[in-house]
Amino acid sequence: MYIHYIALNCPQNPNFIQERKHGIIDFLFLCFHSKTTLILGDKTYTVTKPCMFLIDSNTPYKYFSNSKDYRDDYLHFAVENRQQFLSELTFPLNTPIFLSNNSSILDYLKLIQQEHLSKNRLAAKSIDLLIRCLFVKVAEEWLQSQQLNTSVPHYYELLRVRDTILSSPEHSWKIEELAELAHLSPSYFQVIYKKAFGITCMTEVINAKLEQAKLLLTSTELPVASVAAEVGYNEVYHFIRQFKKSTGLTPGAFRKKATL
Repeated sequence: MYIHYIALNCPQNPNFIQERKHGIIDFLFLCFHSKTTLILGDKTYTVTKPCMFLIDSNTPYKYFSNSKDYRDDYLHFAVENRQQFLSELTFPLNTPIFLSNNSSILDYLKLIQQEHLSKNRLAAKSIDLLIRCLFVKVAEEWLQSQQLNTSVPHYYELLRVRDTILSSPEHSWKIEELAELAHLSPSYFQVIYKKAFGITCMTEVINAKLEQAKLLLTSTELPVASVAAEVGYNEVYHFIRQFKKSTGLTPGAFRKKATL
């Protein structure tokens, strides 16, 4: 593997925007340490806690800060054999993976940067091994998160409910309706839903609406009021308040920043 760029703990101003409309030729490993919006292909992610992505080469992306104290780490690297690299990868590309509290990911990135900056004639071999170790650790984080979920009682019933929420952002879901879909009592459903996915079911409903709203804001010219109606809000002002609380921007400001 060959590193083209690596930078750690990079601060940026609140108006920071990074965009590659056609992606880059390299693979890009990104770690976000503050609130960020990432538009990756046709998906939009609002990152609110430390999170990492391995972005495939030639994948369009754009990201911008949602906080005053923005920081990230990035690693641009190339591989000799793309097919072999992908076959050995044990976690998904272009997918958010959250950093656990005791994660060693940042330690490996520091070691990779040290070797990249060194004049050691064996640095290339060390870098290759360190990047492979880094991705083993990323895979461990990914697998751990999956195993934690599947150990929750009624996990697959909950997953079906979650899929229903995400595929129907225009619906004004009630807790009782969702619990009935899982054939569980409302109180028990709420407890194990949060245990399975790390958020409450109603926060999931709101997030689904806001993610769909982001897609409509960046891919259509619908007025904000129409976007609000499309995702199930009866009051546009309520939509604007929730959108700004989630992203730090009003829908209009988000559209302007995302389409610059």
